[in-house]
Amino acid sequence: MKLGRFIVETHCHAQRHAAKIQQEDDFDYGDLAQKMMTAVPPKEAVDDTDVIIYDNSERLLRDMETYDVDMCVLLPGVFGFTNKINQQIIEENPGTFVAAAWPVQTMKAAQRGQEEWTIDAACEEMDEWLAKDGFRMIGEGIPYDPTVDEPMKWSERKDEIRRVFDVAADHDVPIRWHTGYVSGYGSGLNLFQNFPDWQDPTLASQLKAEYPEVPIIFDHGGMQATWREHHVDQCCQVAATHDDVYLEIGLYWADLLKKPMNDPNIKLEQLLWGNDWGASMPQVHQPGEHPPMYWDQVIHEGLPAHQIDYWGASLRQLQKYALERDLPQDDLNLILGGNAVRLFDLDVPDRRMFKQYIDV
Repeated sequence: MKLGRFIVETHCHAQRHAAKIQQEDDFDYGDLAQKMMTAVPPKEAVDDTDVIIYDNSERLLRDMETYDVDMCVLLPGVFGFTNKINQQIIEENPGTFVAAAWPVQTMKAAQRGQEEWTIDAACEEMDEWLAKDGFRMIGEGIPYDPTVDEPMKWSERKDEIRRVFDVAADHDVPIRWHTGYVSGYGSGLNLFQNFPDWQDPTLASQLKAEYPEVPIIFDHGGMQATWREHHVDQCCQVAATHDDVYLEIGLYWADLLKKPMNDPNIKLEQLLWGNDWGASMPQVHQPGEHPPMYWDQVIHEGLPAHQIDYWGASLRQLQKYALERDLPQDDLNLILGGNAVRLFDLDVPDRRMFKQYIDV
């Protein structure tokens, strides 16, 4: 049985990387993250291109059919996926996808040393994409200078973030604020060391004070990977203070769902079913322990070559929580899709599928 009337995955990567790992004896894994950031589509590749990106929507559509997922939000991510490929996926599958805008080309040009990074250029690129059909938000995370190699002061970073919020306000769209981290093999990006907003989700409250009209989505709800819960606590702290701050709970295990669900100041309408479809973090299973499962990169297992099954695991955890708490189906329908439909203004067959009341 389908778990909800209309299911929306709010965190999806429909593009994938292919690297020459097995073709080159001297391939340096330590450089892989940087090469992924500057990866290009096959048509743009040359002989010395080590990493390419490609449209992986065929596998995505198959999983959507398998798990009865109705719509997905496509994210470029921080690893070089392009707005253009996401646009093509949207156009080829009407009514199935929307996307987030990200200054992909600006960041790639800076990373390659072709152009100096400026927040003006990044905002200009996002402004252009947000004017196109199907682009409904900014993210994943808040754009940053990929050439920064030492920690930024919060005052300096905050000025950059204000510019991004200005763009979001102009287009009346939400901003995605990245939370959580991976503890397995290193990413090589230094995001969490260099950018305060990646370190501390509570800083989002300062931007909400200045931009009360701009909704914020906490990517992963503080739990991208590992079992460490302090970022979840910080995200819940902000969400409990602002009713248009949203938590993606797709990567939560059943007991972790109690944190936002039991907080009287976090409304059910603030929860989104966002996972990380397309990423490569296998499920870690440890029966009898707490938590019994979580997501992470495991060094000794090597790089996963298969398509990780996020949705099967996530739906099982959500169903486990719902059964234990006898969660009303109308509430579950909001988490699985109704909240995303409202937040992203999605076209659906019938908006009365989701819980709503009229004041009398």
